Amino acid sequence: MTRNMKLITNTILVLFILITGSCRRDPYRVNLSGIDLSLEIRDLGGDIFSTPPNEIGSKAEDLKQEYGRVLETYSKVIGLGDPSDERWDEAFILFATDLRNLDLWDSVRQVWPDNGRLTKELEAAFRHYRYYFPEKLVPEVVTCISVFNNSIIVDDSLLMVSLDRYLGAGSSYYPLLGIYSYQARKMTPDYTASDCMYAWAATEWDYNDAGYGTRTLLNSMLHEAKLVYFTKRMIPSLPDTILFGFTGRQLDFCRSGEGMIWEYLVSKDLLFSSDAFLIRKFTGEAPFTSYFTEESPGRAVVWTGFRIIERYMNNNSDVTLPELMAMTDCQSILGGAKYNPD
Repeated sequence: MTRNMKLITNTILVLFILITGSCRRDPYRVNLSGIDLSLEIRDLGGDIFSTPPNEIGSKAEDLKQEYGRVLETYSKVIGLGDPSDERWDEAFILFATDLRNLDLWDSVRQVWPDNGRLTKELEAAFRHYRYYFPEKLVPEVVTCISVFNNSIIVDDSLLMVSLDRYLGAGSSYYPLLGIYSYQARKMTPDYTASDCMYAWAATEWDYNDAGYGTRTLLNSMLHEAKLVYFTKRMIPSLPDTILFGFTGRQLDFCRSGEGMIWEYLVSKDLLFSSDAFLIRKFTGEAPFTSYFTEESPGRAVVWTGFRIIERYMNNNSDVTLPELMAMTDCQSILGGAKYNPD
């Protein structure tokens, strides 16, 4: 072999290694060209609160026909009961003409003049969903206001988005409701699509139905991490700050303190603890993780769990996303990840 041929061969080999290595490093990029999906979001909030007050009585009957079980679910969430009840119409009219609710709807419309952005984001996310789970149903998506009761409402094949929970961190409503600043920071339009996909996954793969066995910290953190990993697969371009709900500084803490977090969990023999209080302190929403420093985010161990899941999937390229979501042997996931941060 001549010197030039060797050079060409070596160059091709290097390019091959770089290309295949790059593919392994980015499992989130998939070809959606064959995935056909057109998502339409129904605007229940607009249909209710854009109706003149003197017409809301007759509108109630139209909504029953048009929305059916969607209206049933919505009515239960906002405390109006069953639309088939003879007292429902009166309760609905009072709700739909309440000046406070009308003012709230005006605030929603200022932030959400239409559903264009959310439609685009969720359509892309559910195209990924159909790519990975072609046999699963894409839910009906409806926007509404729940008067701050719920952010995302999931019921069977229905996904309802309460837009009043995404008015922006500076909304004057949130402090009055006792919502802390670390919570309000995530109540912005930027979080809506990711919250939808996380909530959908949390229902499709409910912890209590999964069959993990005894609830331990390891099971809990890896289950939560799988939901976050699912969300990332559905929205690959999602920034990590949005994905985890962390500030930039909190994310830096996790990255620089990855080894410290893991050493703490292992050295304190916490991974297999079934203490409900401890599990809640580590995986529940909080301004920071009290076992670490105030620079840490709440749910820092979910970030650690995500790193374990990513490592596991990189080490086991034959495992599909549906197979991962169905896995309940968390010790096997941990072993297959060979997780050992520096």
